[in-house]
This record gives sequence, structure tokens and C-alpha cells, in this order.
Amino acid sequence: MRRALVLLLFSGCASAQQAGEPLRVVTDYWPPFRMQGAGGQLEGLDIDLLDELQRRTGLRFEVRLQPWARALEDMRRGQADLMTGLARTPEREQYIDYLEPTYHACAPRLYGAPERAAIGDYAQLGGMRIGYVLQSAYFEPFDSDAALHKVGVKNEEQLLQMQVRGRVELMIGTDCQVDFQLRDPMLSRQLVKLAYLPPAQTRLYLGLSRTGRGAAERELLTRTLQQLLQDGWMERAAQRYR
Repeated sequence: MRRALVLLLFSGCASAQQAGEPLRVVTDYWPPFRMQGAGGQLEGLDIDLLDELQRRTGLRFEVRLQPWARALEDMRRGQADLMTGLARTPEREQYIDYLEPTYHACAPRLYGAPERAAIGDYAQLGGMRIGYVLQSAYFEPFDSDAALHKVGVKNEEQLLQMQVRGRVELMIGTDCQVDFQLRDPMLSRQLVKLAYLPPAQTRLYLGLSRTGRGAAERELLTRTLQQLLQDGWMERAAQRYR
């Protein structure tokens, strides 16, 4: 039987933690990794992973939904203990301890209206409004390119809405997430991948806050994550969302 994840739909957190309390997980919606299911329950590949980690380790996780940028800030300040679906960057490594190995991989891609599908070169992005999620890591030179007209939003849902309503001409995301959304026939008629293929891959990690409460559980989580990959559990779980 699965151990139930505790889901908190608010941004505050306790200032003091007692031994044996759940590890505080902060995240945002990001289909198919974290999404709203039947009855408003949080589901997806990352939620399945947390469930299985709970089952195998006996640890408990308290999942709190909030904007991605705020979740990262809570990790930096030690007000959260764990995040899933993390891309690795030097700046984040200052306050996040990434658990090896990576558990999944996606690719950054740009999307736009069908008439823009033929864009095949990075230089062609200049002069266009490009939507992105704040504090996300995509690829270089995009992330640090101050010459591009980038429009930041809080989450992927806002990003899709901006694109569909014509407030941006292009949007950037990862193929795992956007391609899943494009299963919607109505959306797939309005949004397609550009021909341009960024020379990068986004590897996804679990990460512990360096100032949070999860340091004592690091070895257990790392060992269990390795087991999940070795016995094929992760690949079988991912197949359900393809």
C-alpha cells in the first residue's frame, strides 16, 4: 500500500522542525511530472517517485505547491528540504546538494505558431518575444543572452496561455513537458516545435537544501534512487506518461 504524500496548498512553513517530521518538498505544477489529477490530487512521474521513495525508505514527504522561483528561494534559505525535477546549474549548487544519479532527461526546445516552425537557427530568435519560466535553466547561450527579448512568467501554465493568446511569439520549454501538453488536439494545432534544436540536454535531479533538514537522509535517498534506476522501476514509471 502506498504511503500518502501530504500536500499543502500554501506558501508558509513552520519555523522549527522536530525530529521525525516529514521532509519539506517544494514544487510547482509541471506536467507530466507534477500535475493535478482527479479530485485535485497531485500526481505525475515525480509524485510516483516520491511515493516509491517513501515506500522503500520509510521517510515521509510533505509537498508544498508554490511558484518555481519561490521554491528555489526556500531551498536557498533552508525553509524547504527537497526538490524534484531540478536542472543542475553552478548558481544552484551553492545551496542545493544534487543527488546522483540523474533520474530522467529531457531536451530544451522552442515552440511557436505553425508558421514559425521552419526557424532553424539560433540567430533567427533575435527580435522576437520569447516566453520562459522565471529561474528556469534551459541552455547556453539562451539563459545568459541579454540581447534576446525574453518575457518571464511564474509557471508553464501562464507560459502556454501567453503563447496561445499571442503575447509572445515563441516560448521555450522542455520536450518532456510541452510535448505532453501537446497531446491536446486543440493546442497542437496552435503550437509546434521549431526546427532549431538546441545543443543541450536537461538532466533532472533530486536535490537537498544545503541548509535544510535532509542531510542525514542523503545517503539513504541516494542509495534508494540508485536501486530504482538499476531495477528498472524508473523506466517503467516513465512509460506511463509517454
